[in-house]
Amino acid sequence: MISTLLKLALSPAGKALGALLLAGGLLGSLYAWAYSSGRAAGRFEQLQDTVAAYEKRTGIDNDTNALGRVDLCIELGGLRDECEQLRGLDAAAQGQ
Repeated sequence: MISTLLKLALSPAGKALGALLLAGGLLGSLYAWAYSSGRAAGRFEQLQDTVAAYEKRTGIDNDTNALGRVDLCIELGGLRDECEQLRGLDAAAQGQ
């Protein structure tokens, strides 16, 4: 049995089969490495987008929190006369 395998390995067909297996292993390894690198790059880009969205939201939150009730009402599309009614709510809320 061993002598038959040895003859096969030393024959031209055996050498071709060995080269084919080696090439297949190398290509498979290269594919696996490229696939995992691509996934890692995708996760990194997604993380960058998440951080940028968070920073933008934080800036919007800071701008919104700096506005008073009347200014926020006007900024959201309210009419000045209607929004002026909110001025009395500030004093009432502080008195409670």
